[in-house]
Amino acid sequence: MSRKAGVTAEQTKGRLVDAAAHVFAERGYEGARVSEIARAAGVTTGAIYAHYENKSDLLCEAIRSHGRDALAALLSSEGGASLAEMLIALGASLPYRATNDGSLLVEAVVASRRDAGVARFLQHDVAGREAVVARLIRAAQLRGELDPTAPADAVARLCTTIALGSLVIKALHLGSPETDDWTDVIRRLVGSIQPEERS
Repeated sequence: MSRKAGVTAEQTKGRLVDAAAHVFAERGYEGARVSEIARAAGVTTGAIYAHYENKSDLLCEAIRSHGRDALAALLSSEGGASLAEMLIALGASLPYRATNDGSLLVEAVVASRRDAGVARFLQHDVAGREAVVARLIRAAQLRGELDPTAPADAVARLCTTIALGSLVIKALHLGSPETDDWTDVIRRLVGSIQPEERS
């Protein structure tokens, strides 16, 4: 049986998504087996197909649920700090996140080369996150925190490129630069889009 007494469909889906996130991150999209995900969730493979059409749908749901990254931290951070200060803090932390942090997203990028559904989902998801960053940048420009002449969409793309690139570097186990050196570079980058008197 896929559902034990007292376990709701939503709880089953939650267990499936948690198990899928773990298995995809550990085994990769190609190496992950539906039966292994079901076993890790404590359900039958039938439970997976009752909720998801195929493995790629499950991967997309796992990213939607577990793919929180620097942007999620930025959006949930509490007031007080300027956007520039938050960008510095987030950028400075990128090389030092846990080794498996972001591995699910890296696996999804690899899978997107062969699976059009995953590719469409990632394009939409990443573009949406980048659009939020661009809106935050424009708002900070209106508040006078960032240089109003800096092109917000290009700055948002740079943020996306650095964040995604940091995941690839982590996946390649290239190690981290000296903390002070990396933080200095991030400060200089963010400083280049701050008004003269703030940088």
